[in-house]
Amino acid sequence: MTRVQLTSLLLFLANLAACQGFGQPQTVGAGASVVNTVPNTTIVSVYYNGQGVSSGGGEGCCVSLPAKWKPGMTATVEWVKDPSPGTNPGGIKAPRWNADGTTPPEWNRWMKIHEANYTRHSVTISVPSYGETCGLALVFLPCGEVRPVIDCKEHSRVFGGNAMKPEIMRRLGGKNTCPKS
Repeated sequence: MTRVQLTSLLLFLANLAACQGFGQPQTVGAGASVVNTVPNTTIVSVYYNGQGVSSGGGEGCCVSLPAKWKPGMTATVEWVKDPSPGTNPGGIKAPRWNADGTTPPEWNRWMKIHEANYTRHSVTISVPSYGETCGLALVFLPCGEVRPVIDCKEHSRVFGGNAMKPEIMRRLGGKNTCPKS
């Protein structure tokens, strides 16, 4: 084999190997949102497999999801919860902002106490089967349950018809009362 033939063969094989990378993507980018059905709480921050997810309502961008669902898939969800939005221990409400919109000096002290009451949570969940993805919605239910909704058909079933939080909770089988631990 001549040097030119060998070089041509090596280039052909390199191109062929490169084409292998253009097949089915391993992951897809998807919008992400948080739906909190737990009364009197605020979800401050959420991570799905270490990826930050919007917690202020609406859809954030973006998380990576496996392009294809496989049986046995799990995900770790970590979140920080404010169990008493707007009040500190003893029912102390947040100080009012100054009339000019500036932060009053006591705000930082109040907020430091308030943030000390945040609780941190982590759970590993099963990822439900999905075909076509409509993004990731993490639904927070009472009793520390988190349900991911990824599949487009499931998204329509859970959130369709302008479903409100109690209906979303019912559709996902959430509990109204939690077992005593």
